Amino acid sequence: MWNDLEMEIEICSKCALERVRKNPVTGKGNKEAKILFVMDSISTEEDNRNELLTDKNGEYFMKFLEYAKLNLEKCYFTTLTKCSSRGEIIEKNSISKCRDFLTGQIALLNPSYIVTVGENPTRSFIKEKEDIKKMVGNSYRYIGDMWIVPIFDIPYLFKATDKEKWKLIKILTKLEKSVEP
Repeated sequence: MWNDLEMEIEICSKCALERVRKNPVTGKGNKEAKILFVMDSISTEEDNRNELLTDKNGEYFMKFLEYAKLNLEKCYFTTLTKCSSRGEIIEKNSISKCRDFLTGQIALLNPSYIVTVGENPTRSFIKEKEDIKKMVGNSYRYIGDMWIVPIFDIPYLFKATDKEKWKLIKILTKLEKSVEP
């Protein structure tokens, strides 16, 4: 099933991103993970390397997760869009065209938690008008036993206060403990 989804993403031409991308990137991590991280988009550098979380922001985020003692072997990472915009603003149309791929990933993974990294991923799952900072760390029921847990986006982590970072560490620790067998 994963191979079929990856092939569909590879040959996709549903939106304008297909014309500017170099490599579509499906995701990265354990395909049986109980924690799914959904980020905004793929950077130009990730597009060039054909691998998620390999740019400066991605490396910082992975180090942050390791510092939080999150077992990355239990996680899967993906984005709202599977193609890079190569520095251009991603239109809502591109996000909606990619939604079927994200839905497919969620169905294949069946995660306990979907951690939305930043405002765009959070708003794509949760339609509340509340300020994203107030939503961070709260759990929102999604489908069945799946929960959406919003966190700050990666660029914000660079400037987040120690208190905000500590809040995220506690959230991530709690998530990991809840999915342990």
